[in-house]
Amino acid sequence: MGSEDDETKWSVAQWTVLEVCAWLDSRALGAHGAPLLEAASNHAISGKALLRLTEEKMKRMGIVPQSLRQLLLREVLCLRIQQEMEDLLVITDGSDSKQSAAE
Repeated sequence: MGSEDDETKWSVAQWTVLEVCAWLDSRALGAHGAPLLEAASNHAISGKALLRLTEEKMKRMGIVPQSLRQLLLREVLCLRIQQEMEDLLVITDGSDSKQSAAE
């Protein structure tokens, strides 16, 4: 899951814990990435759980620095937007093909 192409091939909501960890590892988080990887692994954060992360949930997971939580929330927001776009494309593609078939 390391490259951008890989990330767009699969729905984020279907990512495994290992894929979430690979995504976190691919982010430019430097030394801050280790606590995130550890928390994701320890709490079995799947793609679906990743998309539902909140600042409060991250606090409970032990991600203490607010700056780190905000950084991850920004990254997750991008994933949420990507997921929404993919979902919309599936919906519109499905309705277009159904409409064409009916004509």
